[in-house]
Amino acid sequence: MVSNTPSPSHRSRRARLLLAIALAMAPVAVAASPAKPSVVPVDARVPVPPTAIRSGDAWHFLYELRLSNFSGRPMPLEHVEVLGEDGTPFARFAESELATMLAIPAQAAATEATTLAPGTIGTLFLEVVVPATGAPPAHLSHRLRFTSPAGTDPSRTTIEGPRVAVGPAQGAVVLGPPLGGGNWLAANGLSNESDHRRTLVTVDGQARIAQRYAVDFVQLDDEGRAFSGDASKNANWTGYRAPVLAVADGQVTAVRGDLPDNTPGQLPATKISLDTIGGNTVALDIGDGRHVLYGHLVPGSIRVAPGQKVRKGDVIGELGNSGQSDAPHLHLQVADAGSALAAEGLPYVFACFRDRGRVTSVDAALEAPGAWKPVQGGAIRSKALPGANEVLSFCDQPRPRA
Repeated sequence: MVSNTPSPSHRSRRARLLLAIALAMAPVAVAASPAKPSVVPVDARVPVPPTAIRSGDAWHFLYELRLSNFSGRPMPLEHVEVLGEDGTPFARFAESELATMLAIPAQAAATEATTLAPGTIGTLFLEVVVPATGAPPAHLSHRLRFTSPAGTDPSRTTIEGPRVAVGPAQGAVVLGPPLGGGNWLAANGLSNESDHRRTLVTVDGQARIAQRYAVDFVQLDDEGRAFSGDASKNANWTGYRAPVLAVADGQVTAVRGDLPDNTPGQLPATKISLDTIGGNTVALDIGDGRHVLYGHLVPGSIRVAPGQKVRKGDVIGELGNSGQSDAPHLHLQVADAGSALAAEGLPYVFACFRDRGRVTSVDAALEAPGAWKPVQGGAIRSKALPGANEVLSFCDQPRPRA
């Protein structure tokens, strides 16, 4: 017998059909048209993602944009914006600023230009500063605008991107003091203008910045002097032969200690090469792919040997003036290899130091004794990195071991 009652499967198909008809008859909300894809012929990439670094009362993000012009015409860069998660603008760099931030290998180093010639690559050095009123942003986005005639479609003038994940502040290794005592001037400290930060070198087929976060420490006395008497004598410099300390437990991987000290203010006594640029050096493997490099130590002062394990606070040598150096100081960097240049610089912070003020420039401190006056009761900085030309005293120091 045939039933006139629809089967369950038939009812299901009918219900779906009625629903489809109802949806088709209902008013349809028209979505906004998506923005046109950018056809600007420039490839923009961040080769090394930034990490949130605390310095002073702000988060600092130090990184690069690698720009490649894939067209046969010049591409003039007009401005660059850096944006937060919700589109909040953190920084906007106009053409006048970009001229000092963009390095194009095909052009002279002193040339200030913002135009990528056909087929050229440029590196845009960025430092973005965000007040440390809360957690640092987890991502940064970029908007690059290229100059073109008025009325040109934005898809032909603007690149929205790249979007890059920010390394958390916890990603920066926390180090102990590399030196005892106080009044240490952080020459070439955290800054977008630092010579270290701009040292992009190609070694073994890779362009890297080993010294991205490197600091040169020059000691000042209580009168603000880096030296007293004849400045051409190393012994007259305040920090000369100061004990240099292991900043963490680790294992020594390389040592060089046979290069002579230079005469302050004169050309290096040794021909500079990849092997001698750091002078007398110690490389320390502190684990997790991080290597600490100490440079410019006094010849014959190094107390450790390759393969030796050290503890934080151990004396490893003395501050000197060897290698590419024109005055006694300690060069300190953290990278993914124990080389002065053949490595990628990694972020780090110091566990604790006291801010003792600032000098207007390194030259002012070295050439005009008294340019720095000690700040009494300066702020204590925890898990931070000193900015350029900041003077500091390390706190919570381990007792140096002989």
